[in-house]
Amino acid sequence: MRPVKSYLPILAACISTAMGGAVAVATRAIVDVVDPVSMGVIRYGIATLCLVPVALLVGRYNFKRADLLPMAALGVMFFGIFPVGFAMSLKYTTAGQGALVLSLMPVLNMSFSALLKREIITPRKVLGAACIVAGVTMVVDLSAEQSGDAFIGNAIMFLMAILGAMFNTLARPYLQRYNQLQATSWFMLSGWLVLFAVTVATGSLSFSVPPVDTWWVLLFIGSLGGAFPIFLFNWALGHIESSLVSVALGLNPLTAAILGVWLLSEPFTWSLAAGLAFVLLGITFANWRSQKYA
Repeated sequence: MRPVKSYLPILAACISTAMGGAVAVATRAIVDVVDPVSMGVIRYGIATLCLVPVALLVGRYNFKRADLLPMAALGVMFFGIFPVGFAMSLKYTTAGQGALVLSLMPVLNMSFSALLKREIITPRKVLGAACIVAGVTMVVDLSAEQSGDAFIGNAIMFLMAILGAMFNTLARPYLQRYNQLQATSWFMLSGWLVLFAVTVATGSLSFSVPPVDTWWVLLFIGSLGGAFPIFLFNWALGHIESSLVSVALGLNPLTAAILGVWLLSEPFTWSLAAGLAFVLLGITFANWRSQKYA
């Protein structure tokens, strides 16, 4: 693998997770007319259609036969189970609390990496992860009215954070071993096929055509907001430690909040500015003088 400049992978991860905030805002705009399950199937279907042809142009897939099934299982875990669990959790808890629970992923990522002896956890990484959680806490709205089943929603979101951390840790060896674009397309194709099959079999997928004015949003969250940032995130995983990539996830709710100020005329607050500062500080702490680039 050709070496890359040390700052490029974390920059790619930051761009990827920041675009996730834009997807959250776009999703919020159409969530009342497109149900979450259908949205997940359509989004990852578009993303798969974007990635697979480009991956085929890169060259012949050269995965070892023994790796195909484990990689497919990881794809199902992250691109099949995760989006359904994420959507389900938000039926019970608020978006703010969900974002806060999901921001624990860097901490979980470090725990899995240390348990599997994949990475060395340094005080700087721990401090960086703590700053991420603190920054997200400053931004998310925890005062919004919610149902009495918030505990269930937060528990589901915590399980999704565990799945995300496991994917980041377990997928990295494959992303180092193979072309990141081709590995990402296999992960996503496997996950989407299972998601599509299960939703059709259970009758959870509505085949009604979404309104015409929502299709440009669906195309955005599937292509520029789906295939592109997912590839960037996995490309970063192939070049730096998974715990360093995961700290960038704190930018997701912050970007959503900033775009909410810009596009939805939501109020700008000092807590938003402080939260952004803490997240950027956390990313800087975690990556300071790290020399473990693959």
